[in-house]
This record gives sequence, C-alpha cells and structure tokens, in this order.
Amino acid sequence: MLKYVVLVLGILGGSCAGVPASAPQPLPSTHEDFGYLLPASSESGVLIFIGAAGVRLNQQEAIDLALKDAARRVAFFHQVGGTVVHQVEIGSGFLDYHSEQRTTLEYDEEGYIAYREALEFDPHRDVRIEHQTVFVRTRYRTSQRLSLAHQYARTDQRPQWVDNPPKELSGFRAGVGFAGPRLYHKDTVIASYENAVFAIITAISHTVRSEIASVQGSGGVLAPYSQINRNEVRAAGTLRGFYILETWTDPATKAVWTLAIAEAP
Repeated sequence: MLKYVVLVLGILGGSCAGVPASAPQPLPSTHEDFGYLLPASSESGVLIFIGAAGVRLNQQEAIDLALKDAARRVAFFHQVGGTVVHQVEIGSGFLDYHSEQRTTLEYDEEGYIAYREALEFDPHRDVRIEHQTVFVRTRYRTSQRLSLAHQYARTDQRPQWVDNPPKELSGFRAGVGFAGPRLYHKDTVIASYENAVFAIITAISHTVRSEIASVQGSGGVLAPYSQINRNEVRAAGTLRGFYILETWTDPATKAVWTLAIAEAP
C-alpha cells in the first residue's frame, strides 16, 4: 500500500535540483523515514509536490516524467479550472436509461513545464518505486502561505476521509477524488487527483436542471409516445491553491483516493 503525505519544511538539508548522478534507491515506507511532518505552516516558503510516472527501462527517463507530473501539480496549485457535466436520462421503458459525464480541465498546459526547473529533490532520498510506478518527492519554493492543521492517518489503515470526505479543512475548501484501477497505476493516481479538482468545484457551485420530454416511440397505436426524464448537473469554476494532502491506494483493488484542498472563493 502506498500512502504519501505532503510536508512543509523549514530547512532543506541535502536536497538538490536536476539530474541524479546515480540510480536512486526506493524510499522506505514508514512515516518517520519518509520525513512525516504535519504541514502546520508554510512560513519557510517550501511546499512538497509528488510526481508519478510509469517505470521505464531507463530509470532516469521515468524520473524525468515524474518530475513533469510534479510540475503539472504546481501549475494546478497556481490555478486550475474545471467543468463537470453529468447527464442522466430515464425513459418509461424497462431499459430506457442513459448516464453520461463529461469533464474538462483548464490550466497552463504549455507553460507548466517551466515549473520543472524550480523543483528541488534528493535523488537518493526522494524517489520511491511501488506498484510499477516511480514517485518523486519534490520541493517548491513559494511566497504563498499555507497554514493547516491536519491529522494524517496511519499507513496501515484506511483513512477516515475516504469514507467521510471533508468539505472544509482549516478554512480551506476540501475534496476527495476517486479513481478506479487503470492498466497503469500512474494513470490511476493522476485521474484521482484530477477528480479531486472536480469534487471541490462541484461542491463550491453547481446547478441542477430537470425536465420531462415526450418523444415519439415505436409502440404503435397503443403507445405512440414515451416520456423521458432528463436530469443534468453542471459545475464550473476556477481554483487557486489546489494542494494535495494525502493519497491512499487500496491494497486489494489498487483504486486511489486523493484528499486535496483549495483556497475558499
């Protein structure tokens, strides 16, 4: 089971930016060895972003891809927009049911790679390989403050927030994103934190529209028309300060949950 946490550190000891000179060793799984600390304050101006990528024969290539994902998360932290549209149609027939959900994300897709150069990491302590996925823990220096009191769950148990998603934490909007297992675990991790964006946006503002429509059917003279009940939930918004606090992987199914926060609008 993989469970990683975000940290806010006052002093960066031994971290470096750029390409590691030798093959990294997987990180230990205990809280203590992973540098487990509560992010009580960001007065030091350092935030932790963890990137994920699939394993490669060339491990440096995998690390570079994980750093790219970490840079994408930094871009989300600065600003990310999203739209969610969930439509359900229920007809009068036994099998007349249709459900569809469409989502879109808006962020700096072309410029976010620039954050890659600002990320710092220690190749010997900040790389973990698990579930055929390479995780890289990076440090990002920022002038933005993050003051948060959060109690992390033990690594050997299912976090409480998985079953009881919080809507607010220390004055921040909170949301939990879920993703069922994909072919590659890194895709599950990425989908999970993207869904956390949609969860927060939907909680902040959404509209519900419902209508009943009559459509021409094929029931002949006895049933020339049928009724369809259409329901639509639409949410759209822009988040700032989107920050991942915890990610939990179900050891049995490899499904992934992500707990994240964002600034309250």
